[in-house]
Amino acid sequence: MKPISYLFLASVVLLMACATPKNLEFKGIESLKIEKASFGKNTFIGSFAYYNPNHFNMELKKLDCSIYLNDQFFTQYSTETSFPISANASFSLPAKIEVDLGQLLKNSMDILLNKPIKITIRGSAIISKGWITKTVPVAFETYQKLNLKEALLK
Repeated sequence: MKPISYLFLASVVLLMACATPKNLEFKGIESLKIEKASFGKNTFIGSFAYYNPNHFNMELKKLDCSIYLNDQFFTQYSTETSFPISANASFSLPAKIEVDLGQLLKNSMDILLNKPIKITIRGSAIISKGWITKTVPVAFETYQKLNLKEALLK
């Protein structure tokens, strides 16, 4: 083969390896527990369920997003710890979130009546595969019941 053919073949392989990864799929809130309840900041500990539809492993380097309940801002969530993500697999991302009592009260009736609440997450994530790092948008929307009674009893 000629050197130009090798160069073309190497370029095609490199472009295929650098293809944009598919976005992670948000599956919902897996668990939720109130760590600290007060009239000011309340601390929740939980985990978010996701699915990686990509055929390769990757690593979550940073996540920065806003969480909305019923289209109203609820809280900000960010993490800067490396988190391994397996290929074609479900995974749980642990979360520690602080929420002002006022933000919690905006949706209190829907939460107390155990109605499904629209949860929207918007932001960005930095993911890497080997030495390739990319910033990808985060945009999820789902409906889920948030049972605070269970969260208080845990």
